[in-house]
Amino acid sequence: MTELSRIRSILFVPGDSAKKLSRSASLPADLILIDWEDAVAEANKPDARSVTQRALPSIRGEGRPVLVRPNSPTSAWFAEDCAALRRSQPDGVVIPKCESVGDVDLAAEGLPGLGIIVPLIESPLGVLRAAELASCSDRVKALLFGAEDYCVESRIRRTEGEPEVTFARSSVVNAARAMRKQVFDSPPMQYEDLAAVRRAATRGRQLGFTGQAAIHPAQLPAINGAYSPSAAEVEEAKTVLRRFEEHGGGVYSVQGSLEDYPMVREALAVLERAGEST
Repeated sequence: MTELSRIRSILFVPGDSAKKLSRSASLPADLILIDWEDAVAEANKPDARSVTQRALPSIRGEGRPVLVRPNSPTSAWFAEDCAALRRSQPDGVVIPKCESVGDVDLAAEGLPGLGIIVPLIESPLGVLRAAELASCSDRVKALLFGAEDYCVESRIRRTEGEPEVTFARSSVVNAARAMRKQVFDSPPMQYEDLAAVRRAATRGRQLGFTGQAAIHPAQLPAINGAYSPSAAEVEEAKTVLRRFEEHGGGVYSVQGSLEDYPMVREALAVLERAGEST
């Protein structure tokens, strides 16, 4: 089954655009998420299914995961979406507006053996049930937070840095981490202000997200950079491991600060994320 532990960036691509799907094959996204829901007008839903089926082989040729966001399991389009997904066989699905285990069950039943399931948490109820959603199936490998719908339903008016959404973001991260799943942040809406994209991605990583979605190719380098350990972080991780070995483990002092095994675990995680062996 597809693993998501090394995914930094997830690019949303409209499923009814053959041009954009074709272009996505050469973009530096770690995962392609083909959207059949919000990005596709009702009249174009059938086109999205057929266009996606034709495009999938070339996108897959890059050797990265390809997921599809179908319409909601409770929508009138879901049965036809499932039939199309069984034909096209992506690596898994993202369930929009996921609020209950029943939503996951409907996806699992409609798509037996298809692959991974990622609940998209974009409502107050979804946030409250995030741990339940993360743990309800072995096929659930990650959670994805959706800030836009969440803020509309919560009547939140965001300001610079979005401190108003910190509780929801941290709740989703905590739920995913508690269940040993990956967790991805909502895409920034800016695609021309790349400094703002970089700030949003840096904030997400600091809150504990493992990666972030993007709505435009221009956002990908900033997101990939923010979620990749820097050269300084890699060197510091190696130094922590060297000091730990020199001291024979336990707790020890370094320039007035203590180091112990949790810092070693973090150092190992940094090196794994950077693709370096220990």
